[in-house]
Amino acid sequence: MSTYHELLHWYPDRKFGEAILDSALDAYAIYEMLEHYDVSAIIDLNPRRSKKFTYNEMNINLDGVPVCPIGRKMFDWGVDRKRRRKWQCPNPCSTTTYGRTFYTSTKDNPRLFPRVKRNSKEWYKRYSLRTGVERCIKCQKIDYHLEDSRGRSSRHWSIRAYSIGMCFRFKTFWIVGSELAF
Repeated sequence: MSTYHELLHWYPDRKFGEAILDSALDAYAIYEMLEHYDVSAIIDLNPRRSKKFTYNEMNINLDGVPVCPIGRKMFDWGVDRKRRRKWQCPNPCSTTTYGRTFYTSTKDNPRLFPRVKRNSKEWYKRYSLRTGVERCIKCQKIDYHLEDSRGRSSRHWSIRAYSIGMCFRFKTFWIVGSELAF
């Protein structure tokens, strides 16, 4: 969290709209902080933090979908006028003819119910950016041996980082072909 505050300190003119983070950062305090700054959180639920997710006596699975008391996943029925997501049980197991309904809101629990619905097309589209960045960082640290560097000065690290960046760009150009312009 202090890293985000430092980022805001150094770049006060920037507006950050999304934070795509690893499941290791699945903590309620992080979600609250991101909501405070009006940032959408794209974070997988970490099953090691808690085995069972509950909200208002309703079980929630790893996708953030409520599970009916008889064990069925509820269907997403969209968003109502109060900006809450509406869920309906596929099997009318309650006393009403319409069936059991359940409402969730990001304001009530931003960790379980983020702005972007987990495991939706929109979620996967955004989450794939994170895996691309991780592959890039892995390439810099392991393939180009950035971690093995013994330099101590910032000048040495800058030269090393710029060299790796040029090699990475050349490798991309070489693999993709000449249609990628410099």
